[in-house]
Amino acid sequence: MLSKARKKVYELLESRVGNTPICEIKKIAIQNGNRIFAKEEWKNPTGSIFDRVYPYLFKIAEEEGKIIPGVTPVVEASTGNAGASFAWCAKKLGYDDCIVIIHKDAPKVRIDQIKSFGAKILYSPAGQYTKGYVALLEKVLKEDKEKKGGKIGENPERLYCVTKINPKAREVYHQFVNEALKVIPKIDYFVGAVGSGTSISGIGKYLKIFCSSTKIIAVDPSESPSTYCLKYEKKSIDFNKMPHNVWGGATFGVPLKKLNLDLKMINNVQLVNKAERDIANEILSKVENKKVGRTSCCVFAVAYRMSEILKKKNILICLYDPRWKYGNDNSVIK
Repeated sequence: MLSKARKKVYELLESRVGNTPICEIKKIAIQNGNRIFAKEEWKNPTGSIFDRVYPYLFKIAEEEGKIIPGVTPVVEASTGNAGASFAWCAKKLGYDDCIVIIHKDAPKVRIDQIKSFGAKILYSPAGQYTKGYVALLEKVLKEDKEKKGGKIGENPERLYCVTKINPKAREVYHQFVNEALKVIPKIDYFVGAVGSGTSISGIGKYLKIFCSSTKIIAVDPSESPSTYCLKYEKKSIDFNKMPHNVWGGATFGVPLKKLNLDLKMINNVQLVNKAERDIANEILSKVENKKVGRTSCCVFAVAYRMSEILKKKNILICLYDPRWKYGNDNSVIK
């Protein structure tokens, strides 16, 4: 159990995340009486939807006696956004021994943001993306266990992974859905990107509870149809090097059991190519004045494509992060 003082620390931290605005895409004509709404998750403290997740995960781990502030070293692996949210949260909660594992070719701006919160960086190999940092995380945890011994919760000095790859992490999206339904009483479609699967699984779960007719559309960059292969071909996809520039989306080389993805929540998977993403970026940035990242451009491109076919439907998307988080890297195909 947490003390009253510690509960107040968490309440303050949790009050800083969520309740993000919803904007309607209006400056460009949306066809057939359809409406596209965007939940502006990029306006969370570190500029990420994952800011909702980590206060909850740290609190659960503390309540269960698995971690102690100032004693337990903590670790997470990430393409950058989750890593920044994790490091920010760790700093606010007094977990000063904090490690983020990230692939060496991640945009420098993401690495710099993580470092600004006092986290140490471990680099997984360039080009390997998620499969590289998952493998390194498992190696680091195994070595720490062999060195320190004792079970998690019994030895508070054991390195503990506060990870979004946890079904409990989906529960924070109950609030997300409540916020959305206050503005949009009927959501016909939610169009979401898929990285770890945490957000689309959580949002899908609660939308289907409160709005059972809602359809959940997952989006993959066409260069890496990761979710498509998991859902329809029952296998994970792999590449020798990073095939797309949508950092945080479309993992590869990682089996379903190492993701936080509930495929039952997904009604359909749509692919979006780079040309469509570039057009979506122009619309969001120059017409709608939303300087958001490539993941947001992916989901908007699909939502706009759907509006050309559907009639009088409400489509919800996320603006996941700001454009600056993608840097000017040349390490991926353009």
